Amino acid sequence: MGSAGAVAQQIVILGAGPAGLSAALWLHKLGLQPLLLETATRAGGMLNENLLPNDWVLGQMGLTGPQLADRFGEHVASLALAPRLRCTPSRISRSGRGWRLSVQTAGGEEAIDAAAVLVATGTRPRAQDALGGVEGLAEAAPRIVYGPPAFADLDGLRGQRVLVVGGGDNALENARFLLDQGCEVWVVARSRFRAQRAMMDAVVGQPRAHLLSPVHLRALQPVAGGLRVLLDGAPHELLVDRMHVLAGYAPNTDFLRSALPPELFAQLSLDGEGYVGVDAATRTGCPGLYAAGDVCNPLFPSVVSAIAQGALAAKTIELDLRQPPVDT
Repeated sequence: MGSAGAVAQQIVILGAGPAGLSAALWLHKLGLQPLLLETATRAGGMLNENLLPNDWVLGQMGLTGPQLADRFGEHVASLALAPRLRCTPSRISRSGRGWRLSVQTAGGEEAIDAAAVLVATGTRPRAQDALGGVEGLAEAAPRIVYGPPAFADLDGLRGQRVLVVGGGDNALENARFLLDQGCEVWVVARSRFRAQRAMMDAVVGQPRAHLLSPVHLRALQPVAGGLRVLLDGAPHELLVDRMHVLAGYAPNTDFLRSALPPELFAQLSLDGEGYVGVDAATRTGCPGLYAAGDVCNPLFPSVVSAIAQGALAAKTIELDLRQPPVDT
């Protein structure tokens, strides 16, 4: 693991999305030793699923999610900070004044020591959990697309009938793109539509657009040439070619319950959806454990906020490590 001094300055970052990569860059610049651990086979997190140009990132016009991920990854790799991929933490426990992590890797289990741990594990699309209780889900699976892949190859859907599940920005943007392809589009939301006004205005009133709310899906029935969708509202039945489920995201925090000892997990503040509560400086309720990015930011999950919060977490960690230890 290197010298004791080196270990004392090592900061483990769980997740190599924008928040984790940004934190690694800033920790390095602040004189600490970041170690990025990523469960996937590629850095970049959810960026790798966003195939459309992301024009919301200042100064990065026209770049898709994977292209942004490449740029971010190349930056940290140039500083010898490339993440270790396919590493899954199974245990996170106290070790003296710092931490010891047990990590599952391709070569087996490994122990890693750290002065602090930053959780930057991001989010995942709400998939089957967004359709809980819907009958026929398994049988209908070939005609269902979840999350960002619903934006791929839209040219090939020209003229099809598509049901979009969700009431937020992603769902309405997907509906707009489908309408541009001449599709007949139904957008259903379990409660009110939450998309920003510009997204709604681009869809509402179009002759091939049908917005239904509040509506719950009851059952899915594959039929010749399509999918029959039974609803508990009006209309009671739709016949579509495919479904796009864009019903929001869920934080990747389930692992914390099993990885942390009960007494440390109890110090965390998780909301009803599992997002980690942090203070204004990214500290969790467990000293030495921090969180940054979408995993703790349900109000504004985005590339730019994740990058900023990753940098803030690095500054906070460096500041906290400069403080004299408190004996208990």
